[in-house]
Amino acid sequence: MGDVIDRASRRLARRTLAVGVAVLAGVALAACSSPASTGSEGATNPAASFPSTDPTEPGRQQATSFAVVGDSITDANSPDLAGGDLGTESWARYVAEAGVGFAGGWAEWGAQTSFMADSVTAYDADVLVVLAGTNDLGFGVPFDESAAHLDRIVATVGIDDVVISSIPPTGAFPEASAQYNEQLEALADDRGWRFVDASAGLRNTDGGFADGMSYDGIHPSEQGARVLGAAIAAELLAG
Repeated sequence: MGDVIDRASRRLARRTLAVGVAVLAGVALAACSSPASTGSEGATNPAASFPSTDPTEPGRQQATSFAVVGDSITDANSPDLAGGDLGTESWARYVAEAGVGFAGGWAEWGAQTSFMADSVTAYDADVLVVLAGTNDLGFGVPFDESAAHLDRIVATVGIDDVVISSIPPTGAFPEASAQYNEQLEALADDRGWRFVDASAGLRNTDGGFADGMSYDGIHPSEQGARVLGAAIAAELLAG
């Protein structure tokens, strides 16, 4: 029982620290950085799958399983992403509920792409979904460095079909995340990966979070996570 309480206390402390760091990073974003956070991780877990063929693309099949690599936006409030216990604020939960089996992966609060690249291992799934970059943006990591780290992530994980998701708005400076997403899309096109603007449904007309889509201006709320999950699931189920 003591171990359970200790783990819960550490997770609460990390989330509290993450919000504090996010507020400070929002101020620094005017100098081309954005909010950051700090937190928890995930590894692998097999899950059920639902195979079928996409009639719009002969020879391709809908994904029956997916692995993830990400930061707090993926891990969110998951009690144990490593064990497949996905939180209500994790978009991965809603992809799994849409019928694509969760096959594990890695996600850590506050993780930059360099840490992801150093930490991931090989995973067995039809598709790898990467939602990463908010912390790189927040700490001013040059995009060419982020791109090199993403290359290492994909090479290490070893899944051929890769989906790169856009990052959500970043605090009071949504134009920074918009520019970052343009770079992500160009990178995906160059590498032969798929890009999905899963964050489109989170944004208002000014490019920031729409009402109810975030609880702190950086991390999606449960409603926002459902929007992200639905967009990613649609991409995976389209084949």
